[in-house]
Formats: sequence, structure tokens, C-alpha cells
Amino acid sequence: MNSLAALLRDLVAINSVNPTLAGGPGETELARWCTDWLRAAGLDPVLQEAAPNRPNVVVLVAGQGQAPPLLLNAHLDTVGGEGNAGPLALRQEGDRLYGRGGYDMKGSIAVLLELARSFATTPPPGDLWITLVADEEDLSVGTEALLRDWLPTLDRPPAAALVLEPTEENIGVAHKGFAWFEIEMQGRAAHGSRPDEGIDAIMPLGAALTELLAVETALASQVPVPLLGTPSLHASTIAGGTAWSVYPAMATLRWERRTLPGEDDLTLASELHRVVAAAQRSNQAEVRGRHVFSRAPLGTPSDAAVVRALHTAAPGARLVGLPFWTDGALFSAAAIPTVLYGPIGHGAHAVDEWVSAASLECVAATLRALVAAGAWAA
Repeated sequence: MNSLAALLRDLVAINSVNPTLAGGPGETELARWCTDWLRAAGLDPVLQEAAPNRPNVVVLVAGQGQAPPLLLNAHLDTVGGEGNAGPLALRQEGDRLYGRGGYDMKGSIAVLLELARSFATTPPPGDLWITLVADEEDLSVGTEALLRDWLPTLDRPPAAALVLEPTEENIGVAHKGFAWFEIEMQGRAAHGSRPDEGIDAIMPLGAALTELLAVETALASQVPVPLLGTPSLHASTIAGGTAWSVYPAMATLRWERRTLPGEDDLTLASELHRVVAAAQRSNQAEVRGRHVFSRAPLGTPSDAAVVRALHTAAPGARLVGLPFWTDGALFSAAAIPTVLYGPIGHGAHAVDEWVSAASLECVAATLRALVAAGAWAA
């Protein structure tokens, strides 16, 4: 194994499965390991408690002051490893490095650690803030804490951010956001032989689903947005009822809406109102609609300075939109121009997850060139 692969082996061996998403031990052990590694490299990392037992790692690689600060980011947590053959033991087959989190995204952590060490004794043009965060795979409490508690303390905030999510060595400038909705139906329980007493809470969901289908059809007919296509939605879960011969007193329908840059909350609220109104027309059941949670999309202009700088460092890279959500959208919402760039691989969240050893070397070389040039805000 080369040095990056050997470092990745040590990272993969530490179980950092997200506790709230997949019931794992969380990021603490991995965060402490990275902190010790960075100290041994001559740096002074800080453990930031984003939430109880959910630490971030933040380290400054001091620059020469010739360029503004640059933020580099990766997440510490992984999803579960069920079904993987030895998910915590990195296995190399040719160029492929197999192991839970190798692709998403401990390979990128290895790149950032080596980048920090390489510039620790040779200061770059501008300060580098390397941030390894908790909980990206669930609710992003790590990045939220970083932006809430750390960013306001800086005299010079980062002029740009680079999130090392896997992009197949392309430059990610856009991805969709998402919003979660639900409607709860309140009926009245009664024996199935007493229709005069019961109110069916499930039946109105048929009308709600029909309206959702109409919304989905309208979204799919929109003119596709470059790199991202059209917005979309899907029904996520449906539940209700207790027994064959009982009128269901409660029922719940949940759905997810994938959003595009430029879509506003009024549009989403209107769609929710349509679904609620359709359910209300069906029978006497009471309806409560709720916008549960949402995250904004990412849309960085293709002519942003950090995009141009990364294209100079990786001239063969394409500008792409990505199908998955990332913490990059949170940095962008905090007024930090943000791009995504990471290695080639396969199987994020899957049983055959692997990352290319050669691609990790390529990403590391690209980032060294980017940092040395110091032009991410030119």
C-alpha cells in the first residue's frame, strides 16, 4: 500500500458509524485518532463538541497571509456496514480499496490529513482550515455547530470552501435540496360492523396520493435545469390501522420533495396545501399537514473564483451536478462559495464500497496544486 492507502486502512479500522442514523458508536474515537495524528504532524487541532459525544476536529494550517483563508471539509461518520465482508478491514484488489467509508468519505479524510502535514512546515499562501465534522449522514449537527459556534469567532472567514465528497474527480457545483412532509389523519375507531360510528382515517390518503401524483407529474414536465434536471418527489412511508375489523383512528403519509436552486418556500407550502385539501375533501377525518425538515440545494456559479482555481489545478475535470445532498449546501448558505471535489470509487452506503487508490493520489496532487497557487478567491 502507498502512504494514503495505509492511512486509509487505519481510518477504516475505526468504527465511526453514525449513532442516530445506524446505531453505531459515533465519531469520538475517530476524531481523537485524527487529533493525535495531526498533533504528531506538528499542528494544534481542536476537538469541538458539536453535540454530546459528537465531536468535530478543526485545525489551522497557518499561511503566509498572501491569500484569504480556505476551508477544506470532510465528514467523520459513516453509515452501517451490514452485509459488508469485513467492513472495518481495508482490502486491496488491484487499484480498489474496499472497506466501509473508504469512498464516503474516509479516503478524503486521508487526503486532508496528508495535505495538512505537507503544508505544516511549508506555509501555503493563505490559511487552511481543515474541518472534519460529525453527523453529515443524518442531520449535519457537526457542520451546523461549526457555522454557528466557530465561524463567527474568526477575524478572517474563509473565502471559499472545498468539500471532499466523492465526485469521480469532477467539480461539483450543484446538487438538489430536499424537504420532508407529512399529513396525519385523525378518524374515529369503531367496530367494522358499525359504519355509523367509525371514521376511516386511511381512506382519505387515497385522495392525498392522487394529488401527490399530480404534483409529481407537473414537476417532471418542467424544463430541466442544467446539471440537475427537474425537481421530484416520492411517497416515503404510509401507516395506519390496527386490525381487520376496526375502523382506523389514525393514519400518516410522509413524502420527500427534492428541490432546485431558486425554488422558494411558498411553492412547497402550496404543494402541501393541495395534498391536505385533497385529503380533507374525502370524509370527516381531521387532517394535519406539516413541513417536518428541509435542506437547501447547492448552486455555485460556474465562474466563481474557487471553481476557476480548481479547474486550473484539474484541467480535465468536468463541472457536474450531483444526485445526493451534502453539507456543501450549508457552507454555501453561510455565504462561503463552495465546490465539491473528491475521488473515484463506487458503492457509497452499499456492500461493495471501494475507492480508487490512484484517484486518492490524484485528488491529493490536485489539492496541493490548488493550495500552492492560492487563487481560490482571485
